[in-house]
Amino acid sequence: MARHLRSAHALALVVSIALAGCASESGDADDSDAAPSSGSEAVSAKPCLATDSALFFHGLNGFGRQLARPGLCVPALGEETGFWSDVAYTKAAAAEVVGGYSAGRIPLLRRLAKGEGLERTAVLLDGSWADGPRFDGRTGPSIVDAWLDKDPERRFVLVYLPSSAGWREFVALASGAHKDQVTVCPIAGNHSHGELPEIVTPKLFLDPDAWVTERCAH
Repeated sequence: MARHLRSAHALALVVSIALAGCASESGDADDSDAAPSSGSEAVSAKPCLATDSALFFHGLNGFGRQLARPGLCVPALGEETGFWSDVAYTKAAAAEVVGGYSAGRIPLLRRLAKGEGLERTAVLLDGSWADGPRFDGRTGPSIVDAWLDKDPERRFVLVYLPSSAGWREFVALASGAHKDQVTVCPIAGNHSHGELPEIVTPKLFLDPDAWVTERCAH
């Protein structure tokens, strides 16, 4: 009997490890999937200031939040104001740019999907995850493509590490129907994902046109 129990436990362990590996590789879940506290979906951040020309969603554990400064509105994303909360729809009446880094891609893409923001430039900094159709059945690239389609003046800028994940499907937009509205910029060098906010500086979000001209090799 003891031998059978040990065999059963071993089999269960193997199955659970296999399932966990499949979930990680398929992009169906990451740490930003943590279920928000009850009612937090209705939590919203304070509106950005009238002097804020850009809105930026930082990554997990506050990574990227150090970019906050006058002109760049950076709502806090934490336990009560999670990546799937209504903080994605923060009022930013003066913002011309909206960006997201790492897990901050989630509120960025949800904001673009809703389509009520006034921003005309969206910047994704190393999303680092292949999400798949997790946005009410839609993928991130399909959301961006539809957002671009609604206004020819809109632009999408992708800055990423080639060693990271989840960027290939967004790069494909640069050869799609709205390729003239898409800029892709790989970051050269041996850098880590966590170093990127300091590498790109707030200028990527405050003045993406100048940043692309100065820093993005073509």
